[in-house]
Amino acid sequence: MRLTPHRVFYALQLGSMAALLPLLGGRLEAAGLDGLTIGLLMAMLPAGRLVAAPLWAFVADRYRLGGAILRLASVASAVAGMALARTDDVATVAITLFVFSAIRAPIGAILDSFVLRELADAGRPSSDYGRVRLWGSFGFLAGVAVASLASRIGLPPHLLADATLLGAAATSFAFPWRGEGGPAPILPALRALAAERFLVPLLAAGALQAMTMSVYDTFYSVHIRALGLPDPVAGASIAVGVTGEMLLMASAARVLGRMGPARGLLLATLTGIPRWILTATLHDPVLLVATQALHAIGFGAFWLSGVQRMQQSAPREISASAQALWAAATYGFGALVGAGLAGWARHSLGSAGIFEFLAAAAVLASACAAWLVRAEAPRPAMPAD
Repeated sequence: MRLTPHRVFYALQLGSMAALLPLLGGRLEAAGLDGLTIGLLMAMLPAGRLVAAPLWAFVADRYRLGGAILRLASVASAVAGMALARTDDVATVAITLFVFSAIRAPIGAILDSFVLRELADAGRPSSDYGRVRLWGSFGFLAGVAVASLASRIGLPPHLLADATLLGAAATSFAFPWRGEGGPAPILPALRALAAERFLVPLLAAGALQAMTMSVYDTFYSVHIRALGLPDPVAGASIAVGVTGEMLLMASAARVLGRMGPARGLLLATLTGIPRWILTATLHDPVLLVATQALHAIGFGAFWLSGVQRMQQSAPREISASAQALWAAATYGFGALVGAGLAGWARHSLGSAGIFEFLAAAAVLASACAAWLVRAEAPRPAMPAD
């Protein structure tokens, strides 16, 4: 499999997030912050994404400036990310997290739209997106492994963040500056997308599922420490989950391609119910790590299904805006609500209470995904007069 700018960029972008975020919750708690404060701080990430992603993507689609915005966001977020890696001050972390997230917000949506357009131009199905996106998962897994190794041998933790952020910024210059033609008439296309029957249940299920995923990313290491288990348990859990995620993405064209996005999303949400119940109740490190194998479906099927379904109904001229809407609803709105509620749960119910709360959220997400399946079902033909 040849390396392309898309694959390298996915790997470096997700690798930089692995270097910055998974252990941030534990780092802040070790600095003496309570769960509610940590939750409020981590809410800055989805808040920035929710505010900025649709606006950036609208400009990218309207003026065909996807490549230019990708470069600007990559360079600026590298500066903000390097600042974030070097501070534990509460006020500075809050501001830097919001700025970093708002600047970085369009990167995923624009990159996804580039990949989906390239697949369409090559005559390949959108379900092949997973084969490209898995490089992001690989980058995340490698980032977590290298960050863990660096902490063991005493290297400054910001070195990996610096390398991946700067590498992603450099790779962004491999993409074309802008598309051909003048401003695109995208408002009619956006109105048509907003009128689709599938949109509300898809975004509702996606927001709830992303809420559980983002809370897991932030508070799982906190829960492991609360159980008195060593940090490598959290690292092993991430490795198991992301490895499975990569395997699912590699076979997504066969597995999810037959299932379809609606049923793929339903499967993803249903796996959250046993996963979060077991995470809340288990104390054995081996069983806890094994349980996180469900992440392969919980994230992989969820994300691929949402991206593919948005792409199916979005005209080409609003491809970035459609993916930004999915990102804003999931890792914007859903993650924002999750950060606040999880902070409250950590403060009031303890670390196990966080995952009991996520089990309830998984039930609601499954109900919304079932609604989507029903909305996507063919309507019976009306009898002829």
